Amino acid sequence: MKFYYGNDTDMVFAVYEKDGMFYPVFAEKYGTEGFRAEGLKEITDAQSVEALVKYLHPYEEGKKKVYMAGPLFNEGDRYTNQVNSDRLRELGFTTFLPQEIVINNDSSELVKAGCFYMDLRAIKECDYMVCNCNGIDIDSGTAAEIGLGYGLGKKMIAYKSDVRNYYNETYKLNNFVSGLVDNHVCRTLDEVIEALR
Repeated sequence: MKFYYGNDTDMVFAVYEKDGMFYPVFAEKYGTEGFRAEGLKEITDAQSVEALVKYLHPYEEGKKKVYMAGPLFNEGDRYTNQVNSDRLRELGFTTFLPQEIVINNDSSELVKAGCFYMDLRAIKECDYMVCNCNGIDIDSGTAAEIGLGYGLGKKMIAYKSDVRNYYNETYKLNNFVSGLVDNHVCRTLDEVIEALR
């Protein structure tokens, strides 16, 4: 599939062609109405194309979909997220792991927008959310993902193997976040798998 810039002034307005019409990629921002155009500039850089494809297809078809929420800002977090995601994939789930599309200081506005919109879409489409709540306090992005998942009525499974306790003896999370995940926190990936089953 090829992607194009929808105009010369909005570098986030990516479109794709279908049956002679161009359609916005990010329907959340630009809607779904198609239009005719000529001479649009093709998007060719690999990172942008990868982000746009992942947005359109965040999960494999025919499998239970699991959104992997969690911090991803250091090697330890990314390693844990990847190991957990790989294990669930081995068990037949399809997972969306946000860190698989990495943004950095050199990423274009289009890639940054792609990561934002693909996360939104993946949460909307998932069957379950596995939420890595490790750390001194829950990662702000993870807390936002949990809040959105709760608002959408998603089944959420919190995971915290971190033995440090800063809020209460029972749930090991901020009280509000704990309520959003039904006051249940798994200690191991095996407990997460059991909850998914």
